[in-house]
Amino acid sequence: MEAKKKDRLSSTSRIWNFIKEDHKFENWLLFALSLILLVLSVYILLAGIGDAKGASVDAFADQYFDISQSGWAIFNKPWKVIVTASIVIVISVGALVYCLWPVCKPSFKELKFVTWTNKKTLFVNSVTVIAFIAFLTVLFYVLDFALIPLAKLVFGN
Repeated sequence: MEAKKKDRLSSTSRIWNFIKEDHKFENWLLFALSLILLVLSVYILLAGIGDAKGASVDAFADQYFDISQSGWAIFNKPWKVIVTASIVIVISVGALVYCLWPVCKPSFKELKFVTWTNKKTLFVNSVTVIAFIAFLTVLFYVLDFALIPLAKLVFGN
């Protein structure tokens, strides 16, 4: 009995170790498939909402992704389509987060070393940027105002 339990634990730990390993190709494949799944499920959701309202939400979705006409019992009512599409959206977003987490994880560690500016410096820098943008806006407006009559004179329009 103890040997079976030990075998089961060792097989579980082998599977878990395989899952925890870094498989770059599989992560990119999962990322691409979850993006495709997310887009398709959003279109299916839009078609289901259109069926529920009785009016078209998105003509493209109604034309190509209206799965309520498939004849499957799971999709015979608009609310079933909406619930199924919502579940698939949650799963695909979870897969995206799972794929992107290894990329974003080091960034959170680096944020601990960032020195944030104080309020006074932030305010001064913000006012400087806004003043410079306002100056450039006025400068381009004046140049435009001066160059339009010159362009009309040169090109005769």
